[in-house]
Amino acid sequence: MSDIEYKFREDELINEFKNYIDATYSGHYGQGSLQSSEVIVDRGHGLGFFLGNVDKYNARYGKKGSPSDHRKDLVKVLHYALLALYEHDRLNNGMYKQQDLWYNSNYVVNGVNYETK
Repeated sequence: MSDIEYKFREDELINEFKNYIDATYSGHYGQGSLQSSEVIVDRGHGLGFFLGNVDKYNARYGKKGSPSDHRKDLVKVLHYALLALYEHDRLNNGMYKQQDLWYNSNYVVNGVNYETK
C-alpha cells in the first residue's frame, strides 16, 4: 500500500485509465493481428499521428455532446499522449526505461532533472 495521500485521485484515475486501455485491446482496436496505430508507426508517421490526435481531442473538449463525452475526450488525449511518449522513446533508441531514478519532488531521466511541481 502506498504512503502517498493523493490530493487529486491520481491513483484512482491511473487505475481507471489502465482499465480503459485494457478494454481497447478487447474492443475494435484489438481485432485482428495488427492495430491501425501499428501500421501508422511502421510507415514512419506514428509521432505525428499520435500528437495530431492529442490536438484533435483537446480541441474537441467541451464542444461535442455531454460532460460525459467531454471526459471521454480527455481520456483519449491521455491515451494518445501516452502513445506519443512511447513513440518518442522508440525513436530515441528506447532510452527511457523504468529504471530511471525518481526522488524527492523531482525525478531524473538520463541525467535530465524534471520538476514535478
